[in-house]
Amino acid sequence: MFFLPVKPQDSLETSIYLNMTPQFRHRLTARLLIALWLVCSPLPTVASTLPSLGDASSSIVSPEQEYRLGRAWLRQLRAQAPLIHDPLIFDYLYNLVYRLASASDIAEPDIEMVVINSPAINAFAVPGGVMGLNGGLLLNARTEDEVGGVIAHELAHLSQRHFARGVERSQQNSWAGLAALLASIAIAATAGGEAGMAALATTQAASIDSQLRFSRANEQEADRVGMQTLARAGMNPGAMADFFEALQRSMRYYGELPPEFLLTHPVTESRITDARARAAQLPAVPNSDSLEFHLMKMRMEVEFARDASAKINDLERQIQNSNGFLEVTEYGLSCAYLKSNQLDKALSSIDRLLEKRRNRITYIASKAEILNKAGRYAESIALLEKGLDFSPGNYPLSIHYADALTLDKQTAKAVSVLREQLTQRENQPLLWFLMAEAYGKAGNRLGVYQSKAEYFFLYGHTQKAIEQLQYALPLARDDFHVTARISERISEMQQSMRDMEI
Repeated sequence: MFFLPVKPQDSLETSIYLNMTPQFRHRLTARLLIALWLVCSPLPTVASTLPSLGDASSSIVSPEQEYRLGRAWLRQLRAQAPLIHDPLIFDYLYNLVYRLASASDIAEPDIEMVVINSPAINAFAVPGGVMGLNGGLLLNARTEDEVGGVIAHELAHLSQRHFARGVERSQQNSWAGLAALLASIAIAATAGGEAGMAALATTQAASIDSQLRFSRANEQEADRVGMQTLARAGMNPGAMADFFEALQRSMRYYGELPPEFLLTHPVTESRITDARARAAQLPAVPNSDSLEFHLMKMRMEVEFARDASAKINDLERQIQNSNGFLEVTEYGLSCAYLKSNQLDKALSSIDRLLEKRRNRITYIASKAEILNKAGRYAESIALLEKGLDFSPGNYPLSIHYADALTLDKQTAKAVSVLREQLTQRENQPLLWFLMAEAYGKAGNRLGVYQSKAEYFFLYGHTQKAIEQLQYALPLARDDFHVTARISERISEMQQSMRDMEI
């Protein structure tokens, strides 16, 4: 899996996960208050991809303001939260989010997604089209439709603009409340589990509680609208109630502290009953039995396994005790072998899977990952080129292809592959990270500085980003157009830093 640094260092190679401190909690809240002041100031007309419902809340918090706030908040979250950048898991969830967003009431959805490296069950949506999913959601869901139900519910909060409507209802505390709300989400996402909830309890207390919990009416509306989204997307609308019921049953194992999701989305018997009644009014659709869901769930399961050897023993035992071919278990075994650096065994397992499904992207990408780790770059490149022939531009294949090309010192091709991906996902930090590495291998200092600047900016470290661009300026002095672009980007970043300055 790709785990990127969350705090910039002189080297991009060191991962640091920061512990939450009271000072950070207060600083983040203050920064969000200033960001809210910024986004509520007069601003030039910009194109909006978010829906305008024409209600009174749009005069309090416009979609454009929500968009700017959401992106500023996302950069702050990235600076603190451990994230999962694994191309296969990210792409699977990204495609599922967009499948549902396209069937939702959000016009022309522009969603930025992050996957939090936490086994806790949680998901959140932030004004401006930011969606956060904990790895634990995929880990604990029983079907793809259950994951879809949670995503559809969060999308409904966005499409119905519940945040803005909440601000409208309590206008006197609106900006402080919304800033506290977003800060609390960042705290919970960063600290995770009991630590995250303890942080909420000891820092923002009652104001957080009142802002974080949507009203009962909003929750019911999000359930109703979310189920309609599920139905339009061809998924089982009853899966939402199934997941709520499973969460409610799980509460007995959590003692005094329930799953994070339940702290902000309380589930009662009446809510489950109401959800089932609403689902019954929609066309019945069976749960999808997506192989990709089960593969990604297994991949996440292996990643969160604390003891790789124990996981290998468990999976090997399952295969030995079976009379048939356990495809998902075999895939998990390959992932576990890779995690424990048993590369020959990992290759043997993935080759058995490719014999059954030679064109499956997940298996091709997984084999390439193993080959790259084994230093067999030429084999990886040949495999990935065949895969990209029938799936041009595929994100996981392109990521591993660029990585293999860089490691094989074919840096010009690697840069070309990454540039193509950036035309679709310019706000994806992993792409800028790999671009910096490719330029570094090529000895292109100008490219390294520009790529690292974008990477650091997306992680909320604007001063570090500006420094990289200032290093780049002298190297571009003979090219007026490049110099002008760099200077303009420095100005943009300086303005964003002034806006967030405490």
